[in-house]
Amino acid sequence: MMQSQRQCGFTLIETLIVLAISTIMLIALCVLIYTFNTASSYEQTSIQSSSSASAVIREIQALTLPASGVLQTHTFSGTAYTSTSTSLVLEIPSIDNSGNTIANTYDYAAFYVTGTNAYRLLQANASSARISGTKKLSSYIQSLTFTYNSSDFTQTSIVTADVQTRAMVKQNIISSRQREQVRLRNH
Repeated sequence: MMQSQRQCGFTLIETLIVLAISTIMLIALCVLIYTFNTASSYEQTSIQSSSSASAVIREIQALTLPASGVLQTHTFSGTAYTSTSTSLVLEIPSIDNSGNTIANTYDYAAFYVTGTNAYRLLQANASSARISGTKKLSSYIQSLTFTYNSSDFTQTSIVTADVQTRAMVKQNIISSRQREQVRLRNH
């Protein structure tokens, strides 16, 4: 009596089918990871661009609202800054540590752009609670423009700031724009 022997193993066709399915699954996984990374980078850059524009607007609001006036020109550490369509110079009543206004004492602020960077320059009076210095507000600026409700800066009571940011991610341009109209104090 002869017993038939069964061989265990895979045929060449079965092995090729398993390799083909594994390759397709690996390619699909790579495409999924690439798509996720691209979407994630795009989203992060979009958030940074948008929050950058918001940060500039918030800082402008924070100093324009309490300002007593827009100045045509003010000199900060030997450099003169002038209010134009691309820069803003403010005179702000100084405050003490409790937030109370100090009579006849002023701090000065300037907003301007250099390249793609937006800055706020603050010159505080010695008795003011504000801290002097330059603060970088954004590095994504495409444009920062100011409009005034009067060409005579002594009569200006409303400042409109328009911020446009721009960033690139994987050959895509992401833009954000915010515009805010701010009324100076006592106006």
